[in-house]
Amino acid sequence: MLNAQVIQLPQQSVEHDHGYHQIILGVQGRAEFEVEGHGDLVSNNLGCLIPSSLSHAFCGVDQNEILVLNVPADEQPSDSMSELESNCSTLIFDKSGFFKVDPRVQQLLQLSAKEMRAYPQDEGLARSFGVCLLQLLTRRITQCTQERRANKRLNMDALDAYIDSNLNQKMLVRDLALLTCLSPSHFFSVFREEMGVTPNQYITSKRLEHAKYLLESTRMPLIDVSVQTGFSSQSAFAHVFKQYIDMTPRQYRLKH
Repeated sequence: MLNAQVIQLPQQSVEHDHGYHQIILGVQGRAEFEVEGHGDLVSNNLGCLIPSSLSHAFCGVDQNEILVLNVPADEQPSDSMSELESNCSTLIFDKSGFFKVDPRVQQLLQLSAKEMRAYPQDEGLARSFGVCLLQLLTRRITQCTQERRANKRLNMDALDAYIDSNLNQKMLVRDLALLTCLSPSHFFSVFREEMGVTPNQYITSKRLEHAKYLLESTRMPLIDVSVQTGFSSQSAFAHVFKQYIDMTPRQYRLKH
């Protein structure tokens, strides 16, 4: 029978396996998980799928809190609820991996954790929230998988929207790969084949286009332009800008 619990992970690494599936969701802080040689940081916007019997390692990072869904792997359905759990586990636990947690799931996650903390002895309440989360995540994950199979081409509108809204942040290839339900290595290959440049080169070009807009339309100090476009420092911004545009940011502003 499915159960859910809110726990804090120790900062020392632990490795084990078990005979049931798990979904790991970050409530607050971060926790590091590694499954089948692939590791990442579980947070409030990144979850982890762990099929039964797979060895996995984990540890908490500073103050952390996670919600764990323990899903039976081979239990014979005894009622409609158990049948639902069985159907969900069949659909999403065919392989391990990390997945994006969208804002609506995050809202339910935070509410679930809050109520489970308030009533720690109420197993029925925890199970009810666990079933809701399992259903919602199953829909999200299967939909993402179906879209990936149906559309061989990348959804550049979605990728551009994500990049444009995060230009002032550090972006990794895995962040974009999660949006497409592809592994980082596969996403890298597909992106380069379709766009003719690597994901990092594409992100840099988008940063520079926004920098040009700010230089042309505002009197924003160069240090602030570098921050708004995600460069680590003004000197790094100036170096990359000159490399791509063939003039310094100051020269570009004077010319335009």
